[in-house]
Formats: sequence, structure tokens, C-alpha cells
Amino acid sequence: MDYRTVKLAQNNVEAEIIKGFLEAEGINVILKPSTQPYGGIAYFGDTGPIEVQVRENQLLQAKSIIHDMEIKPIE
Repeated sequence: MDYRTVKLAQNNVEAEIIKGFLEAEGINVILKPSTQPYGGIAYFGDTGPIEVQVRENQLLQAKSIIHDMEIKPIE
């Protein structure tokens, strides 16, 4: 099954939060350093951008969850 990038997170912390939300909804997630050709995690550490990837057949559901997550105010 092919994976597609659903979100480019600013760093590993943001990526892990998104991953947690998606996995809670039953979506399989892969986190991939976006800086791989430029040194990856070894060079940038947790501060570099991270691609949040999901299976192609779960892409629309994942986008919807991320959208709701981003616009929902903290109470």
C-alpha cells in the first residue's frame, strides 16, 4: 500500500502529536524526516520538518481529522 504525505509538521513534537490523533482514529502513520537529502535527523535533530504520511486509502479521512484538530479551540 502506498503512503502519501498528509501534513508537513514543523518538527518531531508536532509530528508525534498529529500521529497520536490519527492513530487514535485507526489510521496507520509513518513519520519521515523531510530533510533526508540534506542530512536528516542526524544533522537537524528533532527541529527539522517531518512528513506525516498515511496510506493512500486513508488520506481524505486523515486530512479531515487534521483540519478539525487545527481549527478546534483549546478549552
